[in-house]
Amino acid sequence: MDDSALVADAARGGDAAMRVDTLALRIEEAALNATVVREQMLYDGWLVRWAPAAAKRARSINVIAPAHPELSEKLVFCKTLYARAKLPLIFRLNSTGPDRELDGQLAARGFLRYGETSVMVMSMRTSAGTSLQAGLRYEQTDPGRFADVTGTLRAYNAGHVIEHRHRLASIAVPCVRLLARDEAGRHVAAGMAVVDGDVAGIFDVVVDESVRRRGYGRQIMHRLLDAACQAGARSAYLQVEYANTSARQLYASLGFSDRYTYWYRTHQHE
Repeated sequence: MDDSALVADAARGGDAAMRVDTLALRIEEAALNATVVREQMLYDGWLVRWAPAAAKRARSINVIAPAHPELSEKLVFCKTLYARAKLPLIFRLNSTGPDRELDGQLAARGFLRYGETSVMVMSMRTSAGTSLQAGLRYEQTDPGRFADVTGTLRAYNAGHVIEHRHRLASIAVPCVRLLARDEAGRHVAAGMAVVDGDVAGIFDVVVDESVRRRGYGRQIMHRLLDAACQAGARSAYLQVEYANTSARQLYASLGFSDRYTYWYRTHQHE
């Protein structure tokens, strides 16, 4: 069975969903490497993160191995930890995860599911074509400058910008951080490619709300994918919520397709 058939069967909940999607597992590993935080610990197969971040993946529990102790015991420990950090207890679960019973167990305990997100993947053998756009000037930058500009474009508060800056500086693998200015010299777009061996993650793609629908998002994606390919990546991935139809359409037109999904569960909506 080819990869597309495996993904389709997994989405339908068929027997193929129980097979191992090695690329998806590799991407999950790379995505965790690309979003490393200082506030994290391993706890019996769970990567527990409690960074004071805007990004939920930096302040949630990621399941990376089958668990052993009783779930109730683990929940008590984690509830105490997150209460001490003054954060809600959030689980990030995915369709390729090693503990396939946990989602149902959490639902039975009243944890609500939300934030359904697709991980979209493309082969770097698939050409996205070229995108020419007059008027934008690109520059590569350091983690601090990148965090400041993307924080402004997203209207982050000062604390979230500081956390983002620290997180970007902690990434151990090569990164391409691009900022784009318009003819007036204003920063209007940004994006980052994190190259982890043969896979590249596309993160923090943002376009100023006042200049959207001008092709800036497409242009910066082309730049990031070209840079990732030149750095040796053979596959690229990104994460986008299902509700963001315009972004999903853009990424599909570039050659990305749905590979697997992840979602969050919590008692407390944000």
